[in-house]
Amino acid sequence: MRGLRQWMSDHSEIAGILVFLLIVVVISGISYGISYATGRGSGRTGQVQESRTEETTEETSEHADESSSAESQAESESSSAAQTEPASSEASGNESSSAASGNGTASEPSVGDTINEYGVYFQIVDESVTAKIETNLRRVPSTENDADVVATIYNGEWIRRTGIGHNGWSRVEYNGQVLYAVTSYLSTDGSSSSEPTYQETSDSVTAKEEVYLRQTPDSSNDSNIVATLPRGQFVTRTGIGSNGWSRLDYNGTVVYAVTSLLTTEQ
Repeated sequence: MRGLRQWMSDHSEIAGILVFLLIVVVISGISYGISYATGRGSGRTGQVQESRTEETTEETSEHADESSSAESQAESESSSAAQTEPASSEASGNESSSAASGNGTASEPSVGDTINEYGVYFQIVDESVTAKIETNLRRVPSTENDADVVATIYNGEWIRRTGIGHNGWSRVEYNGQVLYAVTSYLSTDGSSSSEPTYQETSDSVTAKEEVYLRQTPDSSNDSNIVATLPRGQFVTRTGIGSNGWSRLDYNGTVVYAVTSLLTTEQ
C-alpha cells in the first residue's frame, strides 16, 4: 500500500488519468444500468398498452358484430311482419266473405232481406209451417245424399220457416238447427196433400217422457189437448199413421199422439 502511494506520487499525471478513466467507467455503468432498467419498464408498459389496445379493439369488434347482428335480426323480423300482415288481412277478408255468403251472415238478417247459402238465395221470412206429407229435413238443400237427412216431420208437426229459396227449397229451424226442406212439401195453413192412412195395430204404449193426447193429429194449437200421458202409464194403440201420429184408445176415447214420442218398452 505504501508502495502504491509512492508510485502514485512519482507518477501523478498517470494516476490522474487512471482515476479519471475509472470515474468515467463507473458513471457509464450506472447510466447503462438506469437506461436498461428504464427500457425494460417501458417495454412492459408498451406490451400492456398493446395488450389493452388489442382487447379494446376486440371488444369494439364484438360490440360492432352484436350491433350488426341485432340490426339484421330486427330487419328480418320487420320483413316477416310485413309479409305476415297482408296474409292476415287476406285471411280476414276470406272470413268476411264466408260470413257474408257462406253458411251464415255477420249480423242477423231481417225479414225481407236476401241471404246466400250453398248457392241458394233465400228471402228471409218468419212463419210456422207443417208438412203436407212426410217431409225430410236435410243439412243441405239437396236430395243427392240421404246421409244429409237429419229428421222427418209429418202433417200437424209445426216448425219455424226462416227463408224461402229461389230454387224450391225452404230454410227452417228444427231443435236449434238450421235445416232445409222442399218448399212444395210444406204448408202454412195445416193442410195436407192427402188424408193419412193408419196401419191397424193393437199394442200397449207409453210416453218416452211425457206426451199430449189430442182430439186431432194436429199440434198447431193446444185447444185439442185431451190429456197428458206420463211415462209408465200405458194405453192401447189402435193404429200407426202415415202422417207421424198414432191413434190411441184412452178411456174409450179416440185420441192421437206423436208416434216418435211413444214407446212399447216398460
